[in-house]
Formats: sequence, C-alpha cells, structure tokens
Amino acid sequence: MQHKVSRRVSALGLIAGVALTAAALAADTTGNGNGVTLVNGSNHHIYAYTRYGDGSCEGKPRSQTASIEAGQSVTIDSGGSSVCFCLQVPERRTCPSGWSEVKAGGTRHLQ
Repeated sequence: MQHKVSRRVSALGLIAGVALTAAALAADTTGNGNGVTLVNGSNHHIYAYTRYGDGSCEGKPRSQTASIEAGQSVTIDSGGSSVCFCLQVPERRTCPSGWSEVKAGGTRHLQ
C-alpha cells in the first residue's frame, strides 16, 4: 500500500515540476522585458539602427545596427529597457525620420 502512495506522490511531484518548467518557458517567450523583436515583413533587406538603455532615444547609451533579411526577425537584447529604432542612418544620435520606440518585451513588424 505504501508503494502506491509513494508512486502517486512521486508522479504528482513530477507533474508539478513539468508544469512549472512549462510555465517558465512560456514566460520567456511571451515577452518578459528582456528584449525587443523586430520583424521584417517586407520583401527586401532592412537595416535598423537601434539605441537602448536608460534615457530618451537620442540619449540611450547603447547602440546596435540590426541587419534583417526579408521575412526574418532579430531580437535586440536590451534587458528591461525599451528600444528606439531608425530605418535611416542616424546623424549625431538624431534620426532623420524620427525615432520609433518599442517597449521592452515587445515586437514591431516593419514593412
């Protein structure tokens, strides 16, 4: 009788562990503030000039150029900060067409 109880407890523990692992993985893929995904929905290559970290778009301390093929996406690992992007080469931290901002954990589809 005790073996049946032990097996049930072990099975329940295993099920609980699997459920917690699945919940943690789901949290990672639903946008927990650890980056921003840029999706190229066009049929041509896009360069996105990004800035992230604390501050306004012009003042964000880190920058990265993302090269995104048609139909592909890229994730900018910005930690918990938003990402500002420009589709033209910025001039002295100023985007000629204006910066667009995506909140941490978000996704932006580009055309």
